[in-house]
Amino acid sequence: MKLKTKISFLLFSSLLLLFVAIFYNSIVDLRNASAKSAESQALSTAKVIEAGLTAHMVSGTMDQRDVFINQVTALENMKQLWLVRSSKVSHQYGKGPFGEDARDGIDKSVLESGETVIESTGGIFEDATVRLSMPYKATANGKLDCLSCHDVKAGDTLGVISVEMKANDLKALSYRNIIIGSLLLVVLFGGMVFFLYKKVLIYFDRFDAMGRCARLAQNGDLSARIPDELSDDNDAKALNRLIEKFETSLVTIQENLSDIIQINSEDDPLQALSDGSARLNDIATFTHTLQRDANASEAYVHIAHHFSDKFKIDDVNLITYNPLSEETQIVYEKKVILCDAQSGCRAARTGEIVDSSMPDGICPKMISPNEHYVCVPYTINSGSTFVVSMVSDKKSMLNGVCSNTHIVNETLQAIRGEIAHHQMHEDIVKLQRIDPLSGLYTKNFLLERMFMIVKESKRTAIPYGVMIMNVDDFTTINDVYGEKVGDETIRIIGRTLLDSLRESDVIARISGDEFAVLLYDCDPLHVNNVGEKIRSLFANKKLKAHSSGFIKTMRIGTAIFPQQHKDIAQCLAYARLAMNEAKREGGNLSVKFHTRLLESN
Repeated sequence: MKLKTKISFLLFSSLLLLFVAIFYNSIVDLRNASAKSAESQALSTAKVIEAGLTAHMVSGTMDQRDVFINQVTALENMKQLWLVRSSKVSHQYGKGPFGEDARDGIDKSVLESGETVIESTGGIFEDATVRLSMPYKATANGKLDCLSCHDVKAGDTLGVISVEMKANDLKALSYRNIIIGSLLLVVLFGGMVFFLYKKVLIYFDRFDAMGRCARLAQNGDLSARIPDELSDDNDAKALNRLIEKFETSLVTIQENLSDIIQINSEDDPLQALSDGSARLNDIATFTHTLQRDANASEAYVHIAHHFSDKFKIDDVNLITYNPLSEETQIVYEKKVILCDAQSGCRAARTGEIVDSSMPDGICPKMISPNEHYVCVPYTINSGSTFVVSMVSDKKSMLNGVCSNTHIVNETLQAIRGEIAHHQMHEDIVKLQRIDPLSGLYTKNFLLERMFMIVKESKRTAIPYGVMIMNVDDFTTINDVYGEKVGDETIRIIGRTLLDSLRESDVIARISGDEFAVLLYDCDPLHVNNVGEKIRSLFANKKLKAHSSGFIKTMRIGTAIFPQQHKDIAQCLAYARLAMNEAKREGGNLSVKFHTRLLESN
């Protein structure tokens, strides 16, 4: 079926349904209005009867009320009128000459509740009747004192006034209005149909052409245009210009995005752009996450989790390589890494993807031959290459990675600034905390740790051994053998201390040849033993100087925190006093602090 036929059928059907709906709604509304009017008229009539009965009672002519009732009953549209006495009135005055008992349930309910009841009966095409039953209640206001004649209370229901009235006159008027309105609607809808047929349906050939352009555009083909013979109006020409502009803009966007991410727009360029923008949004969100990370370790965790979620690979490892120093470091490993990357990473060194599924992709650094892996390198800057290594014991798990390594490169390209920032910050922190010559902590870090130890001691009371040491006559090394030998001596002291002490101990170089040690959870005896051990080890080391060698000794002072003082800085001062005492006694000695040293100093 052609579009023109479909639209014609749809328009005419819609107009017909609209006409029927308006017609029916008009009938219902007019009927309801007629019923409301009839109910209002019945209520007014009942009020008149109530007032008439009251007047008869006041004037004492209740025996003549039948004349009044008959006159009201004879009114136009009045079907029935009757009065009902309550049980109290009947008990006092009898049932009356006209048998004024309740005729039905409505009368009884009004006698009991004292509330007016109005009901309308009859359908749209049936005779309409309005039934109203209104209570007549006792009052005691001035002359209208019902309580003087009746044995009741004010507000009691003395009886019920019930009327039935015809509503057909209003209904007939409603039907006339409906017929007139329907004729007007027919004329209006006929005019609309004529206008649509003559002025609108002639455009459907043009709509067919527009639909064809839209369908082709939806499939990515933006070359279609509305033919010249159908584009003689401004709207069709505007659509052609819009499609042409859209095609030009789409090509420009594709070219710009292609500089950032890989886009395959051969099948559906619009879908390709949508996918590309989603990837860009994902990368932007991920970049924002890395910007909020406090340090490189947090950033590496997020990077690994990002690629793990992206490719559904559980084992993701991150490796950094410094081409200047040729140093390789595993900065994040999800599991126990099965690659000897620490001794050199092939992907980082060559700058090429290492894929175990390729004949030339086997990496000699992989320890486990049963594992499958893809390692993607990316150059962050001249001093750092970043490698994302994804490992699985199932080759099929890595298929998505092998075919989408460009996604890894796109992500790393976007976050290279954040990676470089965190790496630089890590290097700065390392310089602030680690002495580059000895490999030990700096004085600033020692002071920070001392502050934390004092705070912790208030809660834990863990004792620390405090030591200060330096080399006997160190200046002679620089004077006799030169600064290079002096620097090597500092390195040897650093290695000696690291080899002799635990990871829980804090070892720092606090000045040229002066070192400090904080021994964790240490008693006085252990402090003395450690001091003597360090002194002995260093005294037995032969230091090289050009073609010869020499031996140097150390002087060491020790103290105990918090037994000897609650301030660890003061304990450090005590250890210095003990070290100075060792110097006075000739050096090559470990001396523990005693209060007599305070007197001598």
